[in-house]
Amino acid sequence: HPNFRKLWVGDTISQFGTQVSQLAIPLVAIIFLKASAFEVALLGTVQFLPFLLFTLPAGAWVDRLQRRPILISGDVGRALCLMSIPIAYELGVLTIAQLYVVGFAMGVLTVFFDVSYQSYLPSLVDRDQLVEGNAKLQASQSAAQILGPGFGGYLIGVLTAPVAVIVDAVSYLASALFVFTIKGSEPP
Repeated sequence: HPNFRKLWVGDTISQFGTQVSQLAIPLVAIIFLKASAFEVALLGTVQFLPFLLFTLPAGAWVDRLQRRPILISGDVGRALCLMSIPIAYELGVLTIAQLYVVGFAMGVLTVFFDVSYQSYLPSLVDRDQLVEGNAKLQASQSAAQILGPGFGGYLIGVLTAPVAVIVDAVSYLASALFVFTIKGSEPP
């Protein structure tokens, strides 16, 4: 299924990119903004809060809409949020408050993306191929969780944390491009 492959490749790229930001953003707070332990812990809480607040409403909302545009918007939105970090850093205006806003916005966009993503797969593969499709997607996610932190650490060491965030932003743009190229329409 070429459409499934596009979704799978895009997701795999963004999963690896996400591992970079999961390391880089707290490091930006600690190293460049001299954030306290409480501020870094609050950053993690702010990033997770949308999952508690919006998962159920997002599910009800997503069920009424086409998933592909939500996936594309989620990826592009997350890329834009992330790009604000290196831009603000280069301009000398990066603050912990911006990291909180970016973290919360990323969380909201990820909630909508994840809910749409799970609902979109059945429109790309036949019912008897759902288990295999989910297994492949989960294998990519597991590989990213195992290999991604090392890759992220290497990039942060070479590029610095604020610049390494660009890699995740580009990964979201790549994912959006792959989803954009999926052909066909979703059943109503």
